[in-house]
Parts: sequence; C-alpha cells; structure tokens
Amino acid sequence: MFATVLIAAFTLATVATVLVLADSGLRWWSAFGLLRQRMKQGYATAGVGQRPSIVTGSANGFGRQSRAYPVIRQVSQRAA
Repeated sequence: MFATVLIAAFTLATVATVLVLADSGLRWWSAFGLLRQRMKQGYATAGVGQRPSIVTGSANGFGRQSRAYPVIRQVSQRAA
C-alpha cells in the first residue's frame, strides 16, 4: 500500500515537473518568435540609444545611493 502511494507521489511530481518545463519552453519559444518578428520589421535596429547600466532610485528599497565620501580611504592607524 505504501509503495503504491509513493509511486503515485513520484508520478505526480514528475508530471508537474514536465508541465512546468513545457510551459517555460513555450514561453521562451514565443519570446524568441516575437523577437525574430520584430527584427524582421526593423524594430530591434531602431536607434534607441544606450541604456544606463545602473538604475538609481528603485522602488524596492535596494537601489544604489550616491555617497558623499570616497569609497577608498586611507587607514588612520598602523597595524601593531
């Protein structure tokens, strides 16, 4: 009885894993299809300009803050 329940649980986990991977694969396939379509239309080659590498002031509270002091400082005491 326990073996049947264990096999059913593993089978259910395998089916769930396959479904999640298939969904992810279809999303990637769709995204690349959309990208190919936009590249054929010339959307990707439009002059957008460079994006900034660091975005400041994010809403999640983990954005980089500007510092008023230099990052590298001299050590004020010598090692004994």
